[in-house]
Amino acid sequence: MKELQRQMKERIFHKVYLLTGDESYLISQARHLLKDAMIPEGAEMNYAIFEDAKVDMEELRSLACTYPFFNEKRLIVLDRTGIMKSGKDAFVGLLEQLPETTCMVLCEPEADKRTKVYKWIKKNGYIGEFLKKNQTEKVLMRWVAALLGKEKKQIRESDVKYFLERVGDDMFQIKNETEKLISYVGERAVIDRADMEAILSGEIQNKIFDLVSAIAAGRKQRALAYYNDLILLKEPPMHILFLILRQYRLLLLIGNMRAVHKSEKDIAQMAGIPVFAVRKNASMLRGYDEKMLKRCMERCIQTEEEIKRGRMTDRIGVEMLIVGLSAGKKE
Repeated sequence: MKELQRQMKERIFHKVYLLTGDESYLISQARHLLKDAMIPEGAEMNYAIFEDAKVDMEELRSLACTYPFFNEKRLIVLDRTGIMKSGKDAFVGLLEQLPETTCMVLCEPEADKRTKVYKWIKKNGYIGEFLKKNQTEKVLMRWVAALLGKEKKQIRESDVKYFLERVGDDMFQIKNETEKLISYVGERAVIDRADMEAILSGEIQNKIFDLVSAIAAGRKQRALAYYNDLILLKEPPMHILFLILRQYRLLLLIGNMRAVHKSEKDIAQMAGIPVFAVRKNASMLRGYDEKMLKRCMERCIQTEEEIKRGRMTDRIGVEMLIVGLSAGKKE
């Protein structure tokens, strides 16, 4: 990225760029960097993008050989089109004919270095390889600190580590969660762990709600999909189990209080949740009665005991619980 920034600053443009690798966020950023450098506001007629589709070679050739309109460059982006595999010799021939006024940017997650196209770009253009393995914890920590620093926010190093543990290493996800944190703290300058818990736990709790809703409907595969999403979010299986049990306890409380005609405001105060959350959770009660809720809670407690005794791993144990609870809805 630094090399591309240097080229843009010095106005050194190659005719062809290949942006490749498994770090899609950086590829997207590099692509936008090139566009901003070559296509100023008002010159968008000199920009074209082909995405996820088979490219007509003659159409591409015609566009590439058309001189820009009131601008130094015409920019063409080929985003995940597979043209490096499908085009082969014809595409290399097109690249060789590109006028100096046309720049072509190829964005591909994978690129075969043995192909004629790759070798041509390596010799005559520029190849930027963006890999997740290069985005170490220290690199990501510095990046998060820089994102926060732009908004005049501060955070402790230990809290940045905790943030990354919860969010993961996907840079799109990190960026989104960082922006949510900035919005959440408002004018406050220091971001702490409590802020992260407030933001990140909300997302986790929503997924737990969806998971239990899927169980209530007997939709085993969907429930397992939500469980896998939580695992990908680095949520420990035992914590997921705790949240599932808590959800059932909340449903039991709401159900019992509604049975004696308590108001939503009273239920919210007793449960420690907003009134709108009472209504949201109450909608799930159609899939349960008191007996079923108590049985689900017993299964959660039994699973916890089995895991703690070492009779099964935590991840498999919770997965088996979800399957069993979903199947139980059909009894």
